[in-house]
Amino acid sequence: MSDRVVINNYYVYGLNIKSEIEIDEFQKRDIIIEDKIVNIKNGIMSNEIKDDILKGIHIKLSKDKIWFHIVNIATYYITNGEEVIVEIVEGADMQLMKVYLMCSCLGFIMLQRDMVAIHGGVIDIDDKAVIFTGDRGAGKSTLTTALRERGYKFLSDDVASIKIDKVPYVMPGFPYQKLCKSAMDKFRYDKKSFTYFMSDKEIKYIVPAKEEFISESKQLCSIIKLTVGDVEEVTIEELRGSEKLNNIIENIYRGEYLKYLGGMNLKYFKQCLDIAKNISFFKITRPANKFTVDTQIDLIEREISRAKEKIV
Repeated sequence: MSDRVVINNYYVYGLNIKSEIEIDEFQKRDIIIEDKIVNIKNGIMSNEIKDDILKGIHIKLSKDKIWFHIVNIATYYITNGEEVIVEIVEGADMQLMKVYLMCSCLGFIMLQRDMVAIHGGVIDIDDKAVIFTGDRGAGKSTLTTALRERGYKFLSDDVASIKIDKVPYVMPGFPYQKLCKSAMDKFRYDKKSFTYFMSDKEIKYIVPAKEEFISESKQLCSIIKLTVGDVEEVTIEELRGSEKLNNIIENIYRGEYLKYLGGMNLKYFKQCLDIAKNISFFKITRPANKFTVDTQIDLIEREISRAKEKIV
């Protein structure tokens, strides 16, 4: 007689999830709303997908069907914004397998559902959500960790899922951060005490932050884009109009794949427009070889205080 499959209930990024795979980082729920469930299951890929992998094809995308293969880890098949099937490679790094499940797979689910998500960490500043976005190496993890160390709460580490209810709200993620080695060293974390995995470019550590985590949605006040430039001191500028909208679109989580899913439809674009209309957007440029986090935070606190006054 086969073992009974245990189903785990989670609520992450505004998604009600039932998963055969236990994800320690997610907060379990006894009951979730039985509506628009995302089912995560162990399974076996079709012969067609296996043949493609043997030919060296590692990803195929359409609006309702997406699969991708990570060598020596797993193959993931995402359909209709409703289901993720995972075939795990024997001997796989299980932590890395779950990282793709927590991030890329749920990112694709949100794209299939026309849910807007921004690639960035989310901090609660004065009871409003602030998203910190930017390219890899811009300093998102370092800045959000510094804010958390200063006593600010956080909603999400890497994915900011947004719903529009007259105004935009950010939905909570899960109470862990993924930090690179340099951030771990700057904040004097004992690396030996934390689980780590090899991401695309570098080792990352999974740091629990349960005490600082907020498990409820918060109204979005601002998005702050972090950049590194040829400057001597930190600068901050507010983006407006089409420049603000374009930057929101450019920083959509897994947005590089939208063109393979039929492009951005009117419903999705209208959500981006509604976000732009209701928030402020700032661009911070910092020098490359200076530790300027304290200065960045001072500028952010000043600008967010001003931006809050404009929000009803």
